[in-house]
Amino acid sequence: MLLRTLSSIHYFTTMLFGIYISAFFLGVKQKRDNIFTLFLLSLGEGILLFTSNFLLGTDITDRIYAVIIHLPLIIFLTLYYKYPVVSSCISVFSAYLCCQLSNWVGLLVLMITGEEWCYYASRIPITVIVFFLLCRYVCRSTETIFTRDTRELYIIGFLPTVYYLFDYSFTKLSSFLYSGNKVVIEFMGFVFCISYLTFLIVYFREYEKKQEIKQYSNLMEMQLLSVQKEIEQVKSSKQKLSILRHDMRHHLKMILTQLKNDNVKTAIDYIEAIDRSYDDTMITVYCRNEMVNSVLSIYHTRFEDREISLNHDISVGETLPCPDTAICTILSNALENAMHALEEMTTGEKWVNLTISEKKNHLLLQIENPVVKIPKFVDGIPVSDKKGHGRGVKSIVYYVEQLGGQCQFSLNGQSFVLRIII
Repeated sequence: MLLRTLSSIHYFTTMLFGIYISAFFLGVKQKRDNIFTLFLLSLGEGILLFTSNFLLGTDITDRIYAVIIHLPLIIFLTLYYKYPVVSSCISVFSAYLCCQLSNWVGLLVLMITGEEWCYYASRIPITVIVFFLLCRYVCRSTETIFTRDTRELYIIGFLPTVYYLFDYSFTKLSSFLYSGNKVVIEFMGFVFCISYLTFLIVYFREYEKKQEIKQYSNLMEMQLLSVQKEIEQVKSSKQKLSILRHDMRHHLKMILTQLKNDNVKTAIDYIEAIDRSYDDTMITVYCRNEMVNSVLSIYHTRFEDREISLNHDISVGETLPCPDTAICTILSNALENAMHALEEMTTGEKWVNLTISEKKNHLLLQIENPVVKIPKFVDGIPVSDKKGHGRGVKSIVYYVEQLGGQCQFSLNGQSFVLRIII
């Protein structure tokens, strides 16, 4: 009587464990209505299990347990809670794998005591303890993991699925596992080896992606710092210009006084000093957008220092159809790349043709400049063999993609052309 009672309690607690953990692994919230719904499902499946035991016997019921319990559970999770079939299957197989924790403890107690009732008596509390530990510490992680794309789910679910099929094939549907056949015994070792190697490959790929993202983040941080410095430089120039304008009346009085006293040379020197002060504050107006004016003013000065002609056709409004910081980063990198390419030229005219315009809420940008060395293209993007080079192109591509735009790098004879639509 004791053995039958413990056995019945064990079967019911194990069934509850599998149903609730399968649902919670997927992300079903541990709320009262869900707990009640799953309990009704458990009662229904419990009735099916009891009926099968009564009509077909325990041995046959154990063999078709997956059809009575697991298959309806997968269908319920898929149709009622709207989870993908793959996720539902992997969750059920994972819960089945977790049942082996209490099974191993029960077998250990059975080996020590030799009493079958001890096997069930030990499994029941261990099942309850494992259930609460999984709910508290594991379900939140599995909820996130089981929402990954199908390819990753296949990798995640490989081990529990293989174990599920292995256990049913070699223990429930047959007794091969206990036959002493070495191939069967070593099969799980083989599966663990394959799973470990697969994990290493996947982990390495994820590590590479993280490293690439980290490098990109560092690159973007450097680019933004560069733009911020240029913006600060422009703000400083504006502030200095404001001060000079405010002090202009005093300067004029000083010059007038020197001229009245016939100190012509002193007046001229004073005027030249003021002129030099204004040189650092000049911001040319190319369009109505201040940020674009600031970037172009900065690079116009750099181009003049390198004897590069900047030919421009700018027609944009005060507000751009994309964030100012992003377009300034793209424009700065494009002009910087053109400047570096022209610095390699020792003969011929150095020029840059820049066109920026707006059409139907889209920003069109084109930069063209001559090149000495034809760049190498990989997947339509120019790459550089020089250390430290090529970041500007990556930055341009990154920002254009983030803004949902398109960029095209091409050659027109001996000229390099960059076209961007945002």
